[in-house]
Amino acid sequence: MSPVDLPEPAPTQANLLACLTQIEASLIAAKLATEQPSPQALASVEPFCFDTLEFHAWLQWVFLPRMRETIVQNNPLAAPCSIAPLAEYRFAELASMDTAELLALITTFDTLANRYFKFEPAPSIQ
Repeated sequence: MSPVDLPEPAPTQANLLACLTQIEASLIAAKLATEQPSPQALASVEPFCFDTLEFHAWLQWVFLPRMRETIVQNNPLAAPCSIAPLAEYRFAELASMDTAELLALITTFDTLANRYFKFEPAPSIQ
């Protein structure tokens, strides 16, 4: 008898919220947490508030609260969650800081969120 690959259970709302909490704790542990930005900085219309915030501030003050709200209110995502590639790029600029755990958590969140919101995994490039 050959082994059967059983599908992983779908992540729950609690799984996603717990992962967001871990990301927030990791931001603090990596000393990347910031004071709350001004309302003007948060009102930026640029993607990721690039014109007003550093990536980690956007993650803390825009992404985490909006994603929590989306999950709690059971709202759909407009597109798959793919924050990890940008995080990896932006964290490379912070070479003196240990962001490995934070990046791993963001990568995990991308995967969980895409399964929770039923987005298919991106095809791998070969």
